[in-house]
Amino acid sequence: MPRKSLHEKWKHDYIHFMAIRDIFALPDTLEALAAQFDLDACSLQQIRNTRYLNGRTAVLKMGSLKLAWEYRKNHADPGRFVEMLWVSPHVFDILLYLIQDHPIFQNNSNNPQTPVQTQLAVTLYRLGRYSNAASLADIARNCDISEGSVENFTHRCFTAIESLHAVSTELGLAILVALRLPPITD
Repeated sequence: MPRKSLHEKWKHDYIHFMAIRDIFALPDTLEALAAQFDLDACSLQQIRNTRYLNGRTAVLKMGSLKLAWEYRKNHADPGRFVEMLWVSPHVFDILLYLIQDHPIFQNNSNNPQTPVQTQLAVTLYRLGRYSNAASLADIARNCDISEGSVENFTHRCFTAIESLHAVSTELGLAILVALRLPPITD
């Protein structure tokens, strides 16, 4: 049996409502019956003419990286976050956790550095672009920062991520030594 459209379902439910209502509360006068009929006809016509019966969630449009933080809040649909930064919110959180305490993100200035979360997001956004969209000017415009900041953020994040390689290599060697296994050579 084919599925009913939402319009058909609502129309069917409203007709059932009318039948049950009329069984238990039939209008007393002819004028009341005519008014009831007009109301029912208008209601059925409105169901037929309404394009969207369920409320629709609007897609947020900001034109900047701030949009990623709004998309991140929607746990039911992480796809928009992934489209912007090319990683899931979970992977983003793990990567952020691994690099956020790196010394490159510390400064001794009176002006605080941009949050690591934003620097990582700009870097991932930049890595996900190609062709004309990969220009520093376009990335800076979309992220509401300067072109120099795009370069600095990318450099800092790559430095922090590359330091993870050394840590993971040392950890891997420590595990091999503890297990008394020979190291893997190329």
